[in-house]
Amino acid sequence: MSAEMRKKVSCHVITYNHINYISKCLDGILMQKTNFSFEIIIGDDVSTDGTREIVERYAAEYPDLIRLNLRQKRGTGIPGKENFVSTLEMCTGEYISLCDGDDYWTDPLKLQKQVDFLENNKEFNICFHNVQNVDRDGKIISKNNPSSGEIEKTYTIENLSLENFIDTPSVVFRNNGYPLPSWFIYSPIGDYPLHLINASSGLIKYFPEEMAVYRVGSGVWNTKSIVDQILGTVFCLNFLIEDFKSNKTVHDNLKNQYDRFKMVLINPFEEKKELESKIKDYVYLEKNISLTYLLKMLKIKIFRKLKLKN
Repeated sequence: MSAEMRKKVSCHVITYNHINYISKCLDGILMQKTNFSFEIIIGDDVSTDGTREIVERYAAEYPDLIRLNLRQKRGTGIPGKENFVSTLEMCTGEYISLCDGDDYWTDPLKLQKQVDFLENNKEFNICFHNVQNVDRDGKIISKNNPSSGEIEKTYTIENLSLENFIDTPSVVFRNNGYPLPSWFIYSPIGDYPLHLINASSGLIKYFPEEMAVYRVGSGVWNTKSIVDQILGTVFCLNFLIEDFKSNKTVHDNLKNQYDRFKMVLINPFEEKKELESKIKDYVYLEKNISLTYLLKMLKIKIFRKLKLKN
């Protein structure tokens, strides 16, 4: 694509059965006030609830802004991953923003603020901001980045390897054209590996302003059970540990994460085994030792104590 045609920002939006949310998501992007051109790339993963018809109407209304990735069948592997990757491959802007179809932006100057910062600070590859958490019905739950505080901060890949603190609808990153690793398509998590790859060659900026809303409990990931989420995280971390083995600090931080999540999975089974063993011993004693025998043993202990006192 020629420099004249290339947009400054490609807004990456993936959606699946978001009929109640997708309009708010797209309206939040369309309201952006910028002095540069941007595009919206929407990947619909074969929605069956009317979401596809909504994005098609938006595309017809804004043909110069919106391009569609209308998948004909859902991916055969990790749910939503092929939609994520194929939509990402359509993003040709100098910068890429992420916003899933159930989340939305609230500040009309969000893109301008973040792009201005990245334009003027070439050593940074990523910038993100605070968000507000809401439930499926839009009820406010909390701020999602209380640990980041109310001041701007700079992070490194070493910080990010401790945990993923970047919320999807808050991020804008430089489109460096890095090829994704071959394992990426098999990772149950897409955003965290993507952020780590981008952070491997640049710094991360945090803004304390709330400029987006993250909806808890409505996405594909949030509808998984806790066990499935932990298993997916462990699986993803395993890929990352291997990929970042040349950076000892990052590797060790990722390995510590892996060990913590693995223990969360293992501990309940270990505790269950210990409990079953204790129950088994108790049942054995109950069946094989009579009450008379226990009283006899108790009398012997009492007699010994009295003897020692005398």
